[in-house]
Amino acid sequence: MKKFLSALMALFFLTISAQAKASKGGINSIVKNSGVNQSRLFVSVKDASSGKIVYSINDDRHINPASVQKFLVIIPIIETLGPDYKFTTELYSRGDNSYLLKLGADPYLSSKDLDGIAKNIGAQADKIYIDDSILDNKYPPKGWMEEDTQDIYTPRYGSYNLDNNLVKFTVMPSVRGQNSLIINQSGYPFIFRNNVITSDTTDIVTERENSPADNVIVLTGTVSHPYIETLPVTNLKRYFNFQFKKALENRKIYLKEAFAAGSVQPSDKFVSKVTHDMDKAVDDILKNSNNLVAETLFKLAGRKYSNIPTGTEDGGIKMFDDYCKRNGLDDSKYRIADGSGVSKEDFVTADFVTDFLKLNKDNPLVQKLPSPGEGTLSDRLIPIKNSLKAKTGTHNDISALAGYLTSKSGNKYVFCIINNDPKFSESDKKGLEDYIIREAYLRL
Repeated sequence: MKKFLSALMALFFLTISAQAKASKGGINSIVKNSGVNQSRLFVSVKDASSGKIVYSINDDRHINPASVQKFLVIIPIIETLGPDYKFTTELYSRGDNSYLLKLGADPYLSSKDLDGIAKNIGAQADKIYIDDSILDNKYPPKGWMEEDTQDIYTPRYGSYNLDNNLVKFTVMPSVRGQNSLIINQSGYPFIFRNNVITSDTTDIVTERENSPADNVIVLTGTVSHPYIETLPVTNLKRYFNFQFKKALENRKIYLKEAFAAGSVQPSDKFVSKVTHDMDKAVDDILKNSNNLVAETLFKLAGRKYSNIPTGTEDGGIKMFDDYCKRNGLDDSKYRIADGSGVSKEDFVTADFVTDFLKLNKDNPLVQKLPSPGEGTLSDRLIPIKNSLKAKTGTHNDISALAGYLTSKSGNKYVFCIINNDPKFSESDKKGLEDYIIREAYLRL
């Protein structure tokens, strides 16, 4: 299988600079000869202007879209929040030596930002309230996080977003044959079960212990040199409070009480704020497929759309459903549970995706999609860099690619390819996607 796909890609590079001749079977021939289980392949290619179907296979069957869904939901998200939306964290003072920090669920808020906030808090402060109501902070929430609570690398998200919700620690070799040492730079209260032995090789497996204490990390294997591991924070509020308290104490501010829940009162006085722009978020979602940012924005937009005080998945789902209804998109062709497409409750048809793409062909966000050489397309389809804008998707056995293609002859198309044949490796699935697109570029 790999040899076949490698040969197809090599053939493309040989022919792309020459005048292409009509192929006998076109895309259908590629699919047939690839060895893919055709019942597990879902493809729709349409003319971007007329919507005429150029090629399809299983395009009316429901399948998980993986991160292709991020492009579907970002359209109504930006329509709701506006392109000039800013993530904002605000500090207010009260007359009794207390302050209130109003969180904005800012996915780009950092510990350095907390240091800046602490500089605006008086040395006599003895109590700080935190308003975290912007998003619901139940864990696990609905959607993909509910299903992946034991996935060691699954990032969490919520009102307390900080430092990308990631922490680093270092596994250090000690004496050969003995257990390694673990240095926890962040101070976050992970509990480590360290079974890593100092050796001549480094081969470490990191897992989260399947127990109610979700901060227990089990390490096994060998280590020969310092090894840095990055893991998602398991309790966002705990990490945020730890870093905020440290920032205050660095300013010699020692609170008499723990942080308390609160909300902004009319008598509170605005002191300062930290903001981050939407542009970076859109790039992270579309080019880097960032789940944390995608899910945060989905809830924030749902909050504003439904005019409710706290953002939830239900608000985001209503926003998306109403967007589809307003634009005449068939709601029987999709079902969503989150903003990123990796929940087992997310389904679309390839036909729906291309209808959505056609509807939005002139939307400015199309230009934010990665071209070959950018983001998740950094090493794919480089010869047609100026002719393609597309969103990738990868989740479990699913690989997907959907977007906009201008063929060599200048015709414009929308396409969606989703493959969940478990016999194909991830690289083979992406290779087949790429060759279908290359064929379309040359022949259509």
